[in-house]
Amino acid sequence: MITTLALAAALNQSNACQGAQPAITNVTSTSTESDGVTHFTLTAIVANLGPMDQSGNDLQSVDIILDGAKNGEKGIPPLRSGQLYSFVYNVDRNADAAQGSTRVRLHLVQHGPPVAVQNCASDGDRYEIKL
Repeated sequence: MITTLALAAALNQSNACQGAQPAITNVTSTSTESDGVTHFTLTAIVANLGPMDQSGNDLQSVDIILDGAKNGEKGIPPLRSGQLYSFVYNVDRNADAAQGSTRVRLHLVQHGPPVAVQNCASDGDRYEIKL
């Protein structure tokens, strides 16, 4: 029994991310309304959750997809281990639209050849919020 538990712990440790692990960790929204338009301000946070820094030449961005269509993109600089980076994105829609009827998906994209150290796990590469 003890050997089984020790083996399981060792396997879990070896599967843990050993490189950089950028992830979208949070997205919040605030809104104001004027002249029949609701103006949403989204604030997204991307963090490197891994134990290693990203290389200085890593190219990455977050695609912003509004109701299934790409609506924008924000470049993200290489992140040190534990570093946070936030950005703001604005979305406008008709004030008559039902609350929660607009789906915004954010997708972290690595540009260039896939390298495990750049992003050793895909956990956190996507985030969704409904407005």
